[in-house]
Amino acid sequence: MKKERLHTAINDAELSLHRLSRLIPGLTSPRTLSEVLQLIHDEMGARLSWMMLESDGTRQLEMSGGHPHQEDSALCLLNLLQQQQTFWRVKCWHSDVGKLLYAEEHPLAQELECGVLCQISPLQENSRAFLFLAFDQPLLSPAVLRSVAIIITEKLRDYITELISRKRTALELQQIVNQYRILFDQAPVLMNSFDKHNRCTLWNGECERVFGWTVDEINQQPDPLALFYPDPEVRRRVRESVNISPTLEMHEWFPCRRDGAVLATLWSNIMLPDGEILNIGVDITERKRVENLLALKATTDALTGCFNRLAILEQLQHFLTHCQAENSATHFAIVMIDVDHFKQINDRWGHIVGDEVLVYFCQSIRELCREPAHLGRLGGEEFLLLLPLMDVPQAICLTDQIRAQLQSLPFLLGDVAITLSFSAGAIAVCHNSHEPAVLLTLADNALYDAKRTGRGKTLAAIAT
Repeated sequence: MKKERLHTAINDAELSLHRLSRLIPGLTSPRTLSEVLQLIHDEMGARLSWMMLESDGTRQLEMSGGHPHQEDSALCLLNLLQQQQTFWRVKCWHSDVGKLLYAEEHPLAQELECGVLCQISPLQENSRAFLFLAFDQPLLSPAVLRSVAIIITEKLRDYITELISRKRTALELQQIVNQYRILFDQAPVLMNSFDKHNRCTLWNGECERVFGWTVDEINQQPDPLALFYPDPEVRRRVRESVNISPTLEMHEWFPCRRDGAVLATLWSNIMLPDGEILNIGVDITERKRVENLLALKATTDALTGCFNRLAILEQLQHFLTHCQAENSATHFAIVMIDVDHFKQINDRWGHIVGDEVLVYFCQSIRELCREPAHLGRLGGEEFLLLLPLMDVPQAICLTDQIRAQLQSLPFLLGDVAITLSFSAGAIAVCHNSHEPAVLLTLADNALYDAKRTGRGKTLAAIAT
C-alpha cells in the first residue's frame, strides 16, 4: 500500500533519498509556511508534524495530522529540551514519543512511536524555527532519519531566512504605509483625489474639516465639483487647470464649503497615468483676510475711514494716467477741501470732539458722493475729492449740495448743534492736463482764495 511505502522511508536510505529529491525543490519561498509543512508531512509519511517560527517577539505555529489546537504539546516539548541546557540541532526519539507529548488517554499517546525535532537557525537575529515530525512506527535506522532531518533543516534554513526577510519587509512597508496614512489624514493641507469617473477616492481629514462634507456625501453627487463651484463656467476652468505632469504652478480658487461660506484656496492639480486627479491645496482664507485688512489699513485713514494721503494721491495719478491714455473727452474734477474754523472747534470743544467732527464731515460727503467718486484726507482738516466725468461747474454744484446738507443737519454735541462749513478749490482735468503736483497747487490756490474772500464757498482754479 502507498501508506506503507511512505512509512518505510524513515528506515530506508534509498527511499528517503527518493522522497528528498521530490521534496527539496518544493521548499521555496513562493510557498507559505503551512504549504511547506504539508509537503514535508506528505512526502515523509508523518503522522503528526508541526513547524514553529519565532521572530521579532512573535510566534507562528503550523500543524498537520493532529488536532488543530495542540500548541501546548509543541511548547511542552521545546521547554523540556531547553531545561536540559545542552546544545542540540536534531533530537530523535526511537519510540513512545506520543507518551512524551500527550496524556495516556489521548489517542496519539499510543499511536505515535518515533519522532524527530529539528532546530533551524535563520540568518536574522532574534529569530529561530523548529520542525517536528512524528511517525506511527518504531525507528529502525536512527542514522537515516537524522540525515534526512539535517538535509531538510539545511534547506529550510534558506527558506525560513527568506520568509523572515519578506515578513520584515512587508511589516516595514506596512509601517511606512500607516505612517503616510496618518500623515495624509492629519496633514494640515487639503489632499484629495478623484478618478476618471468623478468618484472621490481620497479625502483627508483636513478636507472634511475645512469643507464639511464626508467622502460618502461627496460621492452621492452626480458631479461632486458642483458642491464647491456652483458656476458651470468656473467648474470648466477648474478642470482645464489640471496638469498632466508635476509642476510648481498653483491656482487660486474660491470654493464653497458646506455652510455656504466662500474660501480662498491655492491648488496644485495633476492627472495620474490611470486618469485619477490628485489635488493638493492650502486654505488661505485667513491669510487673504489678513492681507486685505493690511491693505485696507495701508490705504485708509484710521480716523475718518476715507483714503489716506498716499492712497488718494495714488488714485489721482491713476485717474490722470487713464485720462491721458484715453486721449479723448474723458475728464474728471479735483476738489481741494478745508473745514472752516476747525481750529476754533478744537480749541473750544477739545480734540476728541474735533475728531468726531471730521468723521461726521466725511460721512456727510460720502452720502452725497457715491462711487466712483474718491475722498481722501491729505492731513488735518484738509481733504481731496476726485469726481470722475465731472467738470468744474458740476463739482461746484455738488459742493453746494454738501454745504446745504451740513447746514440742515449740523453735528450734535449733546444739546449743542455745531454747524459745519468748508471752503474749496476745484479744477477740471483732461487728457492734456498738467502733472499731479501742478494740479494740486492750482486747486490749493483756489482754496486759499475761497478762504481769503469769505470762506464757505468753492472757487474754480485758473489753469496756466
